Amino acid sequence: MMLKEYKDRRTYIEKSEPLLMKQEAENNLALGLLSVFKKTVPASDVYTALMETEGAPAAALLMTPPHNLILTYNNELISETLIAEMVRQLISTGVSVPGAVGERYWTERFAKEWAEQAGNRADIVMEQKIYQLHEVQPVSVSEGTFQKAKLEHLPLLTEWMADFMTFTNEPPITTLQAAERMKKFLAEDSIYIWSVDGIPVSMAKKSRSTQNGITVSLVYTPEKFRGRGYASSCVSALSSELLKNYSFCTLYTDLSNPTSNSIYQKIGYKPIQDSVMISFSNQGAV
Repeated sequence: MMLKEYKDRRTYIEKSEPLLMKQEAENNLALGLLSVFKKTVPASDVYTALMETEGAPAAALLMTPPHNLILTYNNELISETLIAEMVRQLISTGVSVPGAVGERYWTERFAKEWAEQAGNRADIVMEQKIYQLHEVQPVSVSEGTFQKAKLEHLPLLTEWMADFMTFTNEPPITTLQAAERMKKFLAEDSIYIWSVDGIPVSMAKKSRSTQNGITVSLVYTPEKFRGRGYASSCVSALSSELLKNYSFCTLYTDLSNPTSNSIYQKIGYKPIQDSVMISFSNQGAV
């Protein structure tokens, strides 16, 4: 069993993509990043590695600092023994890992091993569920219109972006950082809004694409506009638009928010995997 880092991203893609494509929808996060790597040279601090055994990858590791380590598992080869050895070798490399995200069962075992071997604390930040959509179901549409966001919406969407990061327990960002990210999204034509009487009331984003699918993310409605069906209408309209070019859509939800989980299921999204986001700190093992 060997943890092998791949600094040649092309080789990493060649070796990891077949594993990831076995569950394309579930692995949309890692696959989406790989699709970006195919188009541009990733930053030098991006970490890509495979835990290999029996001549095949048992787990794929991908990290774009300062974000968490993304873990993908080969269900035919993964085991608790292999997880323990993977953690041991990962720690020995000296790579800084702020946290982990991945399929819940094995990622929780990875986190337990990390806490024990590194002497760190492991805390669940978010319990998530991954959903997949093939066909939008008829839903009651709220008043308003669906449109692609424009540059004139930048100040408002910058504010929403910062609020979203706080609302979803993501690392907080400054107003300047939020503005820079939103400028990029607007330039990519990836942000969509639901407006009522010309006033934006909800937003959603088309995100990383895979070979056959694409992800819906950054779904946000300001508190004063919630409970009126705006997010449901926005996501439904965006999903319908995306399915014109893709076989399916995916999205992540926070299981602590039953409202959003109910909304997505009514639109036609079906749960396909439990996922978990875990943070590590040096406050002592639990």
